[in-house]
Amino acid sequence: MAADIQSISEFLLHAGTNYRIFDMGRGLVSMSSQAFLEVENASVPAPRPRQQHAWFGITFWQGAKATNPYIWFVKLPLDEQGLVVGASRNHFLQIIVDALQDSLSNPDQKQQELPDNPYSFVPNQTQMAQFTALAREQLALPPSSGLDIVKQYLLAPAMVDWQTLPLQGIADVALLLEHPEHATAIMRNFDNYAPTFIINLLQSLEPVELDETLAQWLREKLAATPVDEEHHALINALLRALTSETVNAKTQTMLTQLLTNHQALTIDILSVIAARHYNCLQPPVLLPFFEATAQVDERLAMQGQLFVGLFSDLVQIPSLRTEVLGMLRHTERSAALSKAIGLLFQANAQ
Repeated sequence: MAADIQSISEFLLHAGTNYRIFDMGRGLVSMSSQAFLEVENASVPAPRPRQQHAWFGITFWQGAKATNPYIWFVKLPLDEQGLVVGASRNHFLQIIVDALQDSLSNPDQKQQELPDNPYSFVPNQTQMAQFTALAREQLALPPSSGLDIVKQYLLAPAMVDWQTLPLQGIADVALLLEHPEHATAIMRNFDNYAPTFIINLLQSLEPVELDETLAQWLREKLAATPVDEEHHALINALLRALTSETVNAKTQTMLTQLLTNHQALTIDILSVIAARHYNCLQPPVLLPFFEATAQVDERLAMQGQLFVGLFSDLVQIPSLRTEVLGMLRHTERSAALSKAIGLLFQANAQ
């Protein structure tokens, strides 16, 4: 059977399933089956690589309705061109086929359960809640039972104990903020929410295409938040909330302003920008980003590790590769950036 099946997509089709693919490399984005097929077959580079892997959530089911879908979380290694390593994809495929054959000879084993393997991963709690909320919405399945109480808190925070709010319910409510009436509630009640709820809600907005009024309100909230240790968690959460696959000029302006505050920036803030706002790192934001990275690297005496790490991460993104490489030739740069680029060349020469 393994010889007949050439891809994960083909396996899912041969098994008679319907399926949905989510790219989980940099945030959470729904992906067409054709795009997934092209990536797994190494026809095109992975569009949102992270740590030299492509990360996917695959949910599949049999029958017309996805009443109780199965889920695989799969990460596939990439080569230096950002293409899926065919041998690794085939190895995972062999694991799938072997598990299926075992299930046929052992009726007590569930067909969709996979043995431990180097290609599976477990999302963190926040990612899992986001994935569950978005997948259930796209599959027309009901949200979690915690949705109603979180919605009550969103609309009237004084009436509900925030400590009773489940994270899954918060992720479910976040999807409602695509609609103006719910966006209005968060702007009206924001200062009355518990800080922990605010952080969880903002992080849960990552996969949501926000109403522009709410998005602009969040940009202004971020611009007004002091970049200091007390507010770092809020800044990170606001950046995550403003995640968008669409490049927004207002967000680019906000990022440029944030990146000028070298002394207050942290590794976490720079990492969130690289991971969630990579599509905004076009000129004129790209150079300020690497200037800030070089400054923070020098301030923390990291000997180029931060700069090299973020450069290596961003240069693998197909849409950014040309611009990131071009940054190395930019003549108008600080001494700190020149030093960081020198350390990058040293690291690559070793």
